[in-house]
Amino acid sequence: MKKIGAVTIGQAPRTDVMEDLAGILQGDVELIQAGALDSLTLEEVKTLRPDGTGNTLVSRMRDGTGVMLQEQKILPLMQQRIHELEEQGVSAILIMCTGEFPETFVSRVPLIYPSKVICSVVAALNNISRIGIITPEEAQIEDIRKKWSPIVETVVPVQWNPYLESRSETAVSLLREAHVDLAVMDCFGYSSEMRDFAARAIGKPVILSRTMAARVLLEIV
Repeated sequence: MKKIGAVTIGQAPRTDVMEDLAGILQGDVELIQAGALDSLTLEEVKTLRPDGTGNTLVSRMRDGTGVMLQEQKILPLMQQRIHELEEQGVSAILIMCTGEFPETFVSRVPLIYPSKVICSVVAALNNISRIGIITPEEAQIEDIRKKWSPIVETVVPVQWNPYLESRSETAVSLLREAHVDLAVMDCFGYSSEMRDFAARAIGKPVILSRTMAARVLLEIV
């Protein structure tokens, strides 16, 4: 059986994510999850909250509690989990987050960065000039503009926290009114159910980060 790893910036296992990935990672594949915050309490995680000097990320604890994290503070924890997964014999590792991480992780096996996957897919599409980007927190919107502006002429970011709302009428209404050509759910927390709701409401295709990245992962193992 093939072993593949997955690192979440929150706590593992991400049972919410597996609702969608189980249907993709079928057959002779074992997925081993590890979380940057696995050994920490909620009180300890508060020391990792954004302080205004770095990129903001959003994830969740094992019990479903949503948490905001500063990217730079969790990089050493993620590196530790990568090493642990390698020791378990995985052939590739999926980063379960769409953050733009610096390319400083050390790994003996391929690392799949969902942010690079979704950006590359959109860049390869023809006749896409207005894109809607759905992101969990208002604090992430400026980072979202910087991330997507080099790829698409017009970027329309909207806020919808997947750990607090199963649907956001506000977010989809803004994108529908903006007449976007396509929308991207730029966080691993969004589900297929959320994607389907957004696509129906906006009337345009919506890319779901978690399933797109999982399909790329399956191609290389």
